[in-house]
Amino acid sequence: MKSKLILLFVVFSISVVFAQDSIPKQKGWRINTKPTVNIANKILYVVNSNYVSEDILKDINPNNIERVDVLKYQAATAIYGEKAQNGALVITTKNISKKELEKMYMLYANEYKLNAKKKARILVGKVINCESEPVKDVKITNLNSKVIANSDSLGNYNIEVRKNDILQFEKANYESQKIIIGKQKTITISLKALLVSNDKQILLRKPVIYLYPTKETEVTLQFDFKGKLLTTFPKYEGNWKVIAAPNGQLFDTKTKRNYSSLFWDGVIDFPNEHYQYTDGFVVEKENLIDFFIEKLKHIGLNNQETNEFIQFWLPILERNEFNFIHFLTNDACNEISVNKVKPKPETVIRVYMEFYGIDQFESIKEQQLPKTNRKGFTLVEWGGADVTNKIQKDEL
Repeated sequence: MKSKLILLFVVFSISVVFAQDSIPKQKGWRINTKPTVNIANKILYVVNSNYVSEDILKDINPNNIERVDVLKYQAATAIYGEKAQNGALVITTKNISKKELEKMYMLYANEYKLNAKKKARILVGKVINCESEPVKDVKITNLNSKVIANSDSLGNYNIEVRKNDILQFEKANYESQKIIIGKQKTITISLKALLVSNDKQILLRKPVIYLYPTKETEVTLQFDFKGKLLTTFPKYEGNWKVIAAPNGQLFDTKTKRNYSSLFWDGVIDFPNEHYQYTDGFVVEKENLIDFFIEKLKHIGLNNQETNEFIQFWLPILERNEFNFIHFLTNDACNEISVNKVKPKPETVIRVYMEFYGIDQFESIKEQQLPKTNRKGFTLVEWGGADVTNKIQKDEL
């Protein structure tokens, strides 16, 4: 009896840990593409490679338990897929009867049926693009029930759903999206158009601008981008006019909303000479985080700016075993874009990263980066581009 109480206590404690370490609900989060029993914040229970119900754990003799492994989100989903998005408790026993395993499996399977019995309803919504214009002929698929619908010429759609169903929105030349159904009665989805390939152009991704005045100040910012502008947020209409606070918070006077930075992206065409790098860095995948922390701190980015840079670029660069990296800094960034800011900042820190993937280490002269100390009203900007295709094309 005492050993069983200990097991239940361990399970309870682990559940609390998972609840405190829940997945952040933000844009880009990973969601299920299959029916799941892990509703609410339930974790996945696995005994001898069999999925089981939490209720059955009390019937396991603790003396038969060989080991207990606690897997959080990344480790759990890597092994068991999205059904383990809330983590997994994996129990390996020394011996357990076939009858006991069958009982465990049946309890688990019954939870699937409970989800299927939930009342169906018709969800209505609209699909728009980044300019708030309707997008027609978008394929909307309920990944649980396999029901399919399409948006009409006004972007409107309706589809049968149940709670915890997953809807997938797809159209050629647009980034697909998935959403999980809760209590929503209507859902508007914004799909971003994909860039049409052009060998002469590269996509500048995620340039963001931070403003830090010494006191609350109205700031007007214009930028002269040398390429074609694609996306801005908040919407750029000749300029951005914001009330900037010393902590970096920005109040946009047009949208009446608060922002932490100003965002844009676009495509640009550089001459071939631009890609004739004579210095830079070759960084192994495992060393990317330490590399960025060291170099960005040296250039002058603070902790928040460095974290946001790494959070955006790390998943992209980790696709390569090694990356060649070259930075454009400060005045060199004028080749891309020129900022006009009123009042004029006392300190400007700009850094654009260009990179391409390589299979093995290559030697190159190390790039010397400037060190800038912040003083007074400070503007910080970062962005970057993957130039892999351009380098490959030039090598042919």
